[in-house]
Amino acid sequence: MKKLILPFGASLLGYLLLSAGVFYSVLFQGLVPASPDSVSPMATSIALDALYQETGRYPLWQPWSFSGMPTVEAFTYLNGLYYPGVFLGVFQVSGLWLQLLHFVFGGLGGFVLLRYFKLHDIAAFLGGAAFMLTPYMVTMFIYGHGSQLMTAAYMPWVLWAGIRLLDSMHPSDMGVLALLAGFQLQRGHVQIAYYTWLLLFLLIVWKVATGSSAAKRFKKSAMIFVALCIAVVISASVYLPVFEYTPFSVRGSGSGGGAAYDYATMWSMHPREFITYFLPGAAGFGGITYWGKMPFTDYPNYAGFIVFCLAVTGLIAERRNGFVRFLAGGTVLMVFLAFGKYFSPVYDLFYHFVPFFSRFRVPSMALIVVSLTLALLAGFGLHAVMQEIKGKGLRLLKGGALLVALSALVFLFFETSFEGFIRSLFPIPRVESAELAQMVDQVRWNLWKSSFLGMVCFGGIFAALLWLRSKQVIGAVLTASFLTLIALVDLLMVDRQIVAPSTGSLQSSQLVSQRYLERAFAEDDVTAFLRADSDVFRVYPAGPLFAENKFSVFGIESTGGYHPAKLQVYDELLQVSKNLANIDVLQMLNVRYVVSMSPLDHPLLDVVHEGELRLARGPVRVMVYRLAGSMPRAWFVREGVSEKEVMDVYGKLLGGEIDVTTQALVEDAPWIGGRQFGEATVSSIEVLPEKISLSVQADQEAFLVLSEVFFPLRWKVMIDDHEQQVFKTNGLLRGVSVPAGEHRVVFSFDRRGFENGSRLAFAGFAVALLLAGTGLSGLKRRGGFK
Repeated sequence: MKKLILPFGASLLGYLLLSAGVFYSVLFQGLVPASPDSVSPMATSIALDALYQETGRYPLWQPWSFSGMPTVEAFTYLNGLYYPGVFLGVFQVSGLWLQLLHFVFGGLGGFVLLRYFKLHDIAAFLGGAAFMLTPYMVTMFIYGHGSQLMTAAYMPWVLWAGIRLLDSMHPSDMGVLALLAGFQLQRGHVQIAYYTWLLLFLLIVWKVATGSSAAKRFKKSAMIFVALCIAVVISASVYLPVFEYTPFSVRGSGSGGGAAYDYATMWSMHPREFITYFLPGAAGFGGITYWGKMPFTDYPNYAGFIVFCLAVTGLIAERRNGFVRFLAGGTVLMVFLAFGKYFSPVYDLFYHFVPFFSRFRVPSMALIVVSLTLALLAGFGLHAVMQEIKGKGLRLLKGGALLVALSALVFLFFETSFEGFIRSLFPIPRVESAELAQMVDQVRWNLWKSSFLGMVCFGGIFAALLWLRSKQVIGAVLTASFLTLIALVDLLMVDRQIVAPSTGSLQSSQLVSQRYLERAFAEDDVTAFLRADSDVFRVYPAGPLFAENKFSVFGIESTGGYHPAKLQVYDELLQVSKNLANIDVLQMLNVRYVVSMSPLDHPLLDVVHEGELRLARGPVRVMVYRLAGSMPRAWFVREGVSEKEVMDVYGKLLGGEIDVTTQALVEDAPWIGGRQFGEATVSSIEVLPEKISLSVQADQEAFLVLSEVFFPLRWKVMIDDHEQQVFKTNGLLRGVSVPAGEHRVVFSFDRRGFENGSRLAFAGFAVALLLAGTGLSGLKRRGGFK
């Protein structure tokens, strides 16, 4: 047992120290991430935390962004459904600390997986550290994608649990796999979890195909299947509502319920950008300096040059090892998937035929799997280097050293020509001035040059160490220690540029002080003015403010916001109206105030306030306009016009062909053409996040329009406790036919999908825990972690 605990403890200490080095400013200087992707969900979470505390019910609908949208179903506010996070929350572990713990957890997973294959402790440590320190993992923390980081941290652990179960066929390992895979799904980044399961499927195919007998192959397959089914059940509180929501989401608008092809493949990595795996500055570094084919990026997909060389070494030296072949196959597959539209035969095959694959965007996200597989292969490579180097290995070493030397000489003698060629590849920067464009191009070249010289330098050190090892001048442990050290230095240098960009990089740090962020989320002059209006209304943040979520902190409902999985019906209106840039649409959406950084000239807009709006990116001066003629949250119309095509609705709405105060365009109406309705009034309205109650009086049958987003899956309407049909009205809103008389109309959010999922999740967790517990008594007898 001591042989297991000491290496594990030493590696844990090493990973903690590495994490402290990378995120020193966060851990010891009080800085926190404040990128837009950090701040936007943070504002919504503050509002949802307050709502949860006030109501005691887990919030499933938030009304403050895009005129209202789901939470859990859109992968928002999942921390309370992630069991490890809930457990650690008892000990007051904050969200940032939870992410950092997962950062270390990911490294430990790589170590444990490689130790399972009896690799040397140093080799296993390097494999875990190389995965943990990959720029992807660091960027996800710095740029506010904690769910990606935490989901990715489970990847090596799921593989470890899967291979243990396939080897042992013990019920306790079923429970361990179910727990780890279930927790990964609970963490909520389904695309990374999907890639993990795809890699696990390849592992299962390899292990089952090489099984000794048909009976054992069947048993292995059955046990894995049951374990993964339990994992899905553990995540039911998230995925049961999510799968029901997908057809209504922008991510489910394509054929077959997936994302549209062009939308899905926007972030495809061009094959030539694969060079960034050993030349981090080959396509710029990120931000304004990036000149690759993706819309933008904030980091290079860099494996580390030493790590890359060791991965190649491991692949060659251990080419007969089945697990190494599996890692190589997984690497090739994921690289082809990451190419997306630039290598369509592989991507298209998955997009059109593999279940659920078409629901994802960002093909380049598959590269997180490549980061893991290369790190694990590097562990095998370092283990091989610790053995004797001779024969073919020595010849490859000489060839590699010669290539490095030749590259250095070519660059030394032909630098000017080389620079001219590289600069000719740069696209024209999209900047305001020619002077700035020259600066961008100069930084791009500097990145290329420094990356190339770094590769030559690290390559020379790598070759020298291996030569000394081949001559037995230095021992195996010392060689491995030096190689690990320079590999980590290589990665840390790139990670440092992500955490704290240098002044000449044209990139800014995403870290700010905690006090600064708290001040940005505190009430300011503008939010105080808006909150002073106690009526029911929305605001329209114009121009650059449209994606701002700060208003949600103060319960101010906005027609704008930021979220990648918004309702499709709302996104359609955003597209055709150019982010709601239409007065008629704003009036229909109950917009009372327009907040703008620039002056607006329209006869229906009057300035009612000027002040400072404090944002995470800094304070801005804004003008608050009051919009005349804004509709209330609910009103009755005299005429309902039946419409079949949503584009016809938008055309009439945006073209001013209807008067929304008296007319409504009703889709799937039970009448044809126009229909007249009687007069009616709304005598009172109570608006809560998941319930809207109205008291109405109708002289005869009337048609009520509610300025809330149409979402028939969840929002139901009861008139005097009798459920009625909700009609899609004016392309976006809810409408309902009300009979004559006094009535109570209640729109309520249907929580049954979530509640059923929560009960299933707990039951699955209990079953997995019981299965895992069956192995505790035999853990020592079966060799622990092996």
